Amino acid sequence: LLGLLCMMAIASPQYVWTLLVGPLSAQFSTTRTVIQWTFFLLIGLQTFFSPFQGYLIERFGPRYLIAAGGALTGLSWVLASYATSVMGLYLTYGVLGGLGTGIVYIGVVGQMVGWFPDRRGFAAGIAAAGYGMGAIATTFPFADSLAVSGTGPTLFQFGLIFGVVGVLAALGLRAP
Repeated sequence: LLGLLCMMAIASPQYVWTLLVGPLSAQFSTTRTVIQWTFFLLIGLQTFFSPFQGYLIERFGPRYLIAAGGALTGLSWVLASYATSVMGLYLTYGVLGGLGTGIVYIGVVGQMVGWFPDRRGFAAGIAAAGYGMGAIATTFPFADSLAVSGTGPTLFQFGLIFGVVGVLAALGLRAP
């Protein structure tokens, strides 16, 4: 359950991205292509640092590293809410977010597989389901907040929520 909550807390940076491209392009007076590099950084770092992040989790344990990943993910949105340049957006939403989501994703999948060694496929599927459940739970509230409050306040509010939920859930994890 805690791993599922961690996964739900890191899903939105990927799944609500399309809702942000237009408003961010307008906010920074640039093209959608320039803004899309943020997503490239997020996904690229989440993907290519995963083996290293998995090594760190095996070496130092899941609880504090996954909590740090949850904190980085939430912080990436909070800081992105204050970004005044495209480079600031790249560094916050893209780089910090990519590293944070990668730590949580690989850490939780590893935890699930470790806890259920006889049902590894099922365990990994549960972890992936948590990622999808995060999108289901947050996409419409995020879109509503974006329409009412704008980009900055929405990123701040949801970043704070995701960070707190991710950290608290991670602190309850323990190695199998």
